[in-house]
Amino acid sequence: MQQKKIYTVSPTRLSMAYLEGFVQKGSALYATDDAGGGKHLVILNRFCSYEKETKWGRFCCKGGLPPNSTLRIYAFSCDAKPRQAAELNRYFHDSSVLWSEKLACFVRDGEQFVGHEDVLLYNLTGEYLWIAVEVEEGIRRSETKDAGVSRLSDMRLDTQGDNFLWTFPEIYQEEGGFFHRYLSIFSSIYQDMSEQIANLDRLLDIDETPVPFLLEFAGWLGFSAEGDFPDEEMLRRLVKELYGLNRIKGTKEVIRRLADIVLGARTCKQLLIIERNRLEGHIPDNIRATYQRLYGSGMHDVTILVKHGADERLHSQLMYLIRQFKPARSHIRLVFSQQCSSLDSYCYLDFNAALSRKGHARTDRGSRMDGTVFMRSPMQGKAD
Repeated sequence: MQQKKIYTVSPTRLSMAYLEGFVQKGSALYATDDAGGGKHLVILNRFCSYEKETKWGRFCCKGGLPPNSTLRIYAFSCDAKPRQAAELNRYFHDSSVLWSEKLACFVRDGEQFVGHEDVLLYNLTGEYLWIAVEVEEGIRRSETKDAGVSRLSDMRLDTQGDNFLWTFPEIYQEEGGFFHRYLSIFSSIYQDMSEQIANLDRLLDIDETPVPFLLEFAGWLGFSAEGDFPDEEMLRRLVKELYGLNRIKGTKEVIRRLADIVLGARTCKQLLIIERNRLEGHIPDNIRATYQRLYGSGMHDVTILVKHGADERLHSQLMYLIRQFKPARSHIRLVFSQQCSSLDSYCYLDFNAALSRKGHARTDRGSRMDGTVFMRSPMQGKAD
């Protein structure tokens, strides 16, 4: 019985494929707008089993296609010497050769499938195998906003391996017959189920588990991650640190850790956490209202100053986290601030701009030094 082999189309293998009207992003292909006639093509680099007369099994992929689009899969296999296989591979990857000429090889000596993302290659035997996938869009994306972008991902190939057919008497083992094709449905389901069971341990790996499991793990640790507030990378890092964050919940340190997750370590170093009840000193009447809007007036008010450009999404993400870890009864203000401009440079004064008044003060009389302060020596005059 032929031993089963599985070939995954990794980003490295995909980078060696021949592409027309597709662009690679990781292990997926996305359609571009420059495809002539709305056709997109990928010819994968040759698969080699290193065994003569290999019986190929199943090829599958995941496609996200616009409405009225057509997916075609072509497969061609043969036994050949390595040099001949290399020459044929170069031929399929030669951009000067028209697709219609290459297609003739697949149609004449291979198999073709229309409208299926999961196909059986039981009629193909040979040491080398080539697969081409063609997408023909029925609606141009420029014609409608809802057409979407054609996408191909999760491509995988295997050889026949252990099949239900071989458990029956030899009289029923007619390859490619009706009984064989009928059993292949249950065989494929069984193989997929067996693979999922064998990889159950990956579901507990925070770096690889699907996002729905991440949300479930967060719930186990008392964190609600509803909606689309966190992106996937942020959510994975948060779940990894949730146990430690719960142990310091309600402290100033937990706010710093959350800011590090959302904003990054560099921005977090320039973060200030100001507690209203710890501020001291006299507040002049002319800035009292502004002072209270920024720092609050109650003993439970806390202001977080972040040296970062205003970003509504980052503000929402960080506040969503802080509300679940902040001290009880506290009121949090999150303020994003940018580097100030000077009037002798090219600057734009928007609605947040203000000009401070020039005044005189003495440092030994408890004067409050706010805003921009210039110090002069006694030889030049009074201190500003």
